[in-house]
Amino acid sequence: MARVLVVITPAEGHINPSLGLVQQLVKCGEEVTYVCTEEYRKRIEATGAKVLTYTYARGSFADDPVLKPIIYKHPYQFIQFVLRGLIEPVIPEVFALTEQDSYDYLIYDYLLGWGGQMIAERLGIPAVCSITSFAFVKPLGSEHDVDGLDDEEIQSIYESTMNTARQLADRYQLSVPDIHDIFKAYGRLKIVHTSRYFQPQVEELDDSYIFTGSSIVPRTDAPDFLLDRHQLPYAHTVYISLGSILNNNIDFYKLCFEAFRNEPIQFILSSGKDTDMEPLAGHIPDNFIVKPYLPQLEVLQQVDAFITHAGMNSTSEALYYDVPLVMIPLTSDQPMVAQQVQELGAGVIVDKNELAPAVLRNALLEVLNQSSYKQHARAIGESLRQAGGYERAAEMVMNVVSKAQSEPIPTRN
Repeated sequence: MARVLVVITPAEGHINPSLGLVQQLVKCGEEVTYVCTEEYRKRIEATGAKVLTYTYARGSFADDPVLKPIIYKHPYQFIQFVLRGLIEPVIPEVFALTEQDSYDYLIYDYLLGWGGQMIAERLGIPAVCSITSFAFVKPLGSEHDVDGLDDEEIQSIYESTMNTARQLADRYQLSVPDIHDIFKAYGRLKIVHTSRYFQPQVEELDDSYIFTGSSIVPRTDAPDFLLDRHQLPYAHTVYISLGSILNNNIDFYKLCFEAFRNEPIQFILSSGKDTDMEPLAGHIPDNFIVKPYLPQLEVLQQVDAFITHAGMNSTSEALYYDVPLVMIPLTSDQPMVAQQVQELGAGVIVDKNELAPAVLRNALLEVLNQSSYKQHARAIGESLRQAGGYERAAEMVMNVVSKAQSEPIPTRN
């Protein structure tokens, strides 16, 4: 039995895909300690893992003018977000919680980048990277022309980022990384929670990247939600959600009501736990069911299409259940995810800057009325289901880590 330390970015789209792997490792006899925030304690403990928690001010970070998630125009912007928004606040908390214990290996979230290497190096253990989006061949922002920002802005971001990296490295007596290595998948093994078929530019990734498909396990903290489609007066049912971070969007929900109130379709809308829907209480159409939080896995098995922000977690779960998508990418990797779905024929993109009731309505009706979208969603879903899931992921982790532990650990001068 090995002692495993798991450190995952505290967000739905990162926590949820890790749960199956952790559950399977516990089933195989591993002793898992999972470091995260208090809000995810219940679902993590359901896997059998021990939970250590820290405080992470996600709300204030999301409103920070420098670190607020955006469509990145230069890779340095994304690297700065990773370092100052995640590594700097999270890694010291992890060290404080784990410094009195010993572990045999680490599983860390890819969005922590160099932070994962910091933990592994300081504890002297091998690392496995859990990738819950696509494996990035290049950092976000690299797809834009270098003139997306002027030279002065780029230099300012570089200096600010490297100053933070030097301070962290000095504090923990570690080497300072090159700026391009701050966001990097470290470790001998990278578990990618998607399929080779769905991954863009897969031919540019080496054999350390293992594609295990969607990791789908029931969520014990999800509310009950029953929908008898046979009792509905409509032929189609559609789910609407903007995920768990950017869902406080009253204007978008109002637009949805306007776009679809006269359509013979049942809509199920997840508005978010912290969204005040009271201003719209008298405007919700009869064909809408609105809840602050829904059991997404259960809902997706009962719908014909999904209107989404194209977060990787939501997208993967929808495609796992063969659900085609209408995508409104808002930030971060969402444009990349949406583009891949559209290229593979499983959905359509609606530009957030051109969003209007007629535009959204036409996009949905196209997805519902053209059977090719469902067929292509089913093809991606089949690739996700056949990739091995968390059972294969756990097997690969234990095999690779066992080999790594049998090798001598290099000493630092």
